[in-house]
Amino acid sequence: MDDTSGRAVGIRRRVLLSATGAALALPRLATAQQGRALRFGHVHPPGGEVTRGVERAAEVLRERSGGRLRIDNFPSSQLGGEREMLTQVSSGTLDLCITGPGALGTWVRALSILESPFIARDWDHVTRMMGNDSVRRSLATLAEQRGMWAQAPWYYGTRQMTTRDRALREPADLRGLKMRVPEAPLFVDMMRTLGAAPTPMSLGEVYLALQTGVIDGQENPLPTIAANRFMEVQRYINLTGHILVPLLPVVAAQTWTALPPADQALLAEALREGGVVAGGLVRDGEQRLRGEFAGRGVVFVDSNRDAFRTALAPLYQRYEEIWGRGVFAALQAL
Repeated sequence: MDDTSGRAVGIRRRVLLSATGAALALPRLATAQQGRALRFGHVHPPGGEVTRGVERAAEVLRERSGGRLRIDNFPSSQLGGEREMLTQVSSGTLDLCITGPGALGTWVRALSILESPFIARDWDHVTRMMGNDSVRRSLATLAEQRGMWAQAPWYYGTRQMTTRDRALREPADLRGLKMRVPEAPLFVDMMRTLGAAPTPMSLGEVYLALQTGVIDGQENPLPTIAANRFMEVQRYINLTGHILVPLLPVVAAQTWTALPPADQALLAEALREGGVVAGGLVRDGEQRLRGEFAGRGVVFVDSNRDAFRTALAPLYQRYEEIWGRGVFAALQAL
């Protein structure tokens, strides 16, 4: 083969390789142009405070990324119960979920302290706890070992207990009642310590269980009680005020690390703004709903909160080993 023929073959080979590379690059280019959809699954109903917070986060992310990033919202346990969705986030098959620290305590047990009864005085206290060194270490463990990056907390309200046939003035009034709790060990142990029979189940199952008498009561913030229509099948709202709830949006580690730092910042910012909307709606609802419920014949009970707090002393002692000695008292004192 002469030099001319060799050069011709080389040119054809380079053209072919270049064309092949360009063809392979086309799907990647198309994907980049289409942007990325992040699937956000949760248990909360359409139109509820959390759902509207997710919708606001989606709006902010779409606008500030110029449409490159979007959040697709899947409310009402469409993608499974809370525990199932957290497992999906941990494995990277779901991008986002939102849950309380009690449920995250299944993955990193020390995180359950953020949702322990009577630890927080107000929302500012909760945000200070989030900056505590022991809490930050637990959140780092959640990311590094469990594949979930927690974001800034959303205010979800103050949990109150509802019951069908019995007012709860003192802890002894709970004895023997079947009480629904989230699928989180701390909540199960809390109810058991108070003498109730804890019944863990997903939020979407609670209404029917109350209606059919499978359970006698449940506990949630007033806006959640209203959004799920629990007072159609409950008579008493017992003002135990036992937990001030932070919800933590969690992002799958695979999703988070695949985003460039600028997009991570956009997502974090969008989730913070979603939390502002959700928290504001919850606060408005807590103020408004007491009057609305009372007008419908719901009975409000002034529970003896000090007695409930005292009755839970054995729970705090048992969890010292999980939370770390002295951590509960240190966080409570912040």
